[in-house]
Amino acid sequence: MEIQPSLSIVIPVGPGETEHLQLLQRLAEFPAIRSGTTCEIVLSGCESPQSPAVPPQEIDCTRITGPAGRAAQLNRGVAAASGRCLWLLHADSLPGPAAMDRAAAFAATLHDPDAPGVLGWFPLSFAPGGPPLAALNAFGANLRSRILKLPFGDQGWLLRRDTFESLGGFDEQFGLGEDLDFIHRARRSGIRLCRQDALIATSARRYRERGWLRTTLAHLWLTLRLWNKSGRKLRETSN
Repeated sequence: MEIQPSLSIVIPVGPGETEHLQLLQRLAEFPAIRSGTTCEIVLSGCESPQSPAVPPQEIDCTRITGPAGRAAQLNRGVAAASGRCLWLLHADSLPGPAAMDRAAAFAATLHDPDAPGVLGWFPLSFAPGGPPLAALNAFGANLRSRILKLPFGDQGWLLRRDTFESLGGFDEQFGLGEDLDFIHRARRSGIRLCRQDALIATSARRYRERGWLRTTLAHLWLTLRLWNKSGRKLRETSN
């Protein structure tokens, strides 16, 4: 009898990206991955001349492809997953052993079908190689997540499949900022946000390539604009 995994790790991979290979190597250290019984990986790529780099054969994962766009790729990945709990990870994320243990523990607590909706998120840090001031961005992201209840998608969301489906998944028509729109709807629906006591590292490549100040100001402006866009959408749909 085939055992249904309790945790599905869904990773969207954009055109030409290779960062997911390092993430997959890190996940291969996860006991639940090595056992192959309680956890699965779904790699959601996109139809492109630059197809996602193929993971090593020793890393067992489901690979699917479709039109590009992170919202659509995440939705397809969740549809292809079979676990009752989802861990949505960006391709350039690097969870450590503590984060992987927290993900397994989170999945193990979600047996009660009547339990209230919960969305877990991880504090953020930046991997080495970026500008030193990127540490301020990580501090700001974690402060924003705790005080404003606004964790972004690069913070490794954990949630039950039925919670994801009750929110209608990601809005594929929203465009850039699908994670901010999703968290806006989750908060409005009474989903409880739950900080996990472990860090997830992410790449500081954009800060290094585009400049710290320019990238920081662009992110602040984009966040404000997308929050207002999501708010308008919610008001329109509720009228």
